[in-house]
Amino acid sequence: MRSLPIAMQLIRRTMGTRRGFFLNVLLPAIALSVIAGLFSSLQSDKEIIAISNADQGALGAYMLDIVNQDSLYEVQMQTDLTDKQIREAVAAGDADAAIFIPADFTERLLAGQQPQPVLYRWTEQLWNASLLSSLEAQASSMAASVELLQAASGGAAPDAGKLSELLEQQAKPAVSAEHTPMKLGVVAANPIMIGSVLLFLMLLVSQSVGFIMEDREMRTMARMYTAPLRALDIALGNYLGSILVGTIQLVLVLSLTYFVFGYSPGVSFGAMLLVLECFMLASIGVMTAVAGLMRNAHQLSQINLLIVSPTSMISGCFFPLSMMPEFLQKLANFMPQKWALQAIDRLSTGAGLIDVAQPILILMLFAVVLLIFGGAVLRPSHQ
Repeated sequence: MRSLPIAMQLIRRTMGTRRGFFLNVLLPAIALSVIAGLFSSLQSDKEIIAISNADQGALGAYMLDIVNQDSLYEVQMQTDLTDKQIREAVAAGDADAAIFIPADFTERLLAGQQPQPVLYRWTEQLWNASLLSSLEAQASSMAASVELLQAASGGAAPDAGKLSELLEQQAKPAVSAEHTPMKLGVVAANPIMIGSVLLFLMLLVSQSVGFIMEDREMRTMARMYTAPLRALDIALGNYLGSILVGTIQLVLVLSLTYFVFGYSPGVSFGAMLLVLECFMLASIGVMTAVAGLMRNAHQLSQINLLIVSPTSMISGCFFPLSMMPEFLQKLANFMPQKWALQAIDRLSTGAGLIDVAQPILILMLFAVVLLIFGGAVLRPSHQ
């Protein structure tokens, strides 16, 4: 096959020497794998929530039961602490967050008011923002239940015991779903690690495409076109070399991440490799299309910083896509990172490869269209 010598030459230039293999393959893979290991150990630790309940009524205790049932947190009851003391516990680092139930919580609820438990936190993060939202929603639900009982009893103040029974009945699910294709997994809620892998792959692909740009700039590609080779053979050779280099790097990263540092988002090694391989093909297409519009490799390295990081942020690689404005969520549909994250997220919920056929096909469409465009504009005649 005429394309193979071109592909092998690209591989030798990338990792053909000890220095090249260490700097271009081994060192980045180890660095990312170490980050994955640290991330995995931090992810396994539960946030510590200190709770102080000054309310003697039944509704304050019911609010605490809701927090205790959440397996995401490690709850520490601090019944003897005042509002000021539990706030100081968070400031001292004894707890990641603290909840204080005021003394008149039940009384104010039964009076038709909407009191809120107080949440203290050192910094606002996704998990404590979610906890605060859950507490506020639960308090609002209690207030609505009080209004319902008042209306049923002709405006009389409801009994706390009856209110507790009503809340317990409301907490029981009336309908349960066995399967939902849009179920969100751990990746959509906390995409930082997988997003870092996607960013890492795009940067590595950019390095391989940079060698192709050097061939174009140094007239090496022009000499290739004078040889008895078809333009298709030259393009396939360059693409095949980039794919093989990226695959070696990807397998090394996943092997270290899965089997050495023990990080896994609930997706099998083979399924993860398949999705990331498709994403890598799409990334090669993106970088090739961008390279075709640049004059030299130096411009390509500069423009990549303006493409890789912003598109990764828009695609939800560093924080959940649902937190961004609606117009950015729509813009993310034009980024391959978004579809790779979606595929991995669905796989983390237990879905099969058939269930992620759509995002994988979209990634392949990115690859085909952009590789064709890049192959056309990278020809020496377009310099």
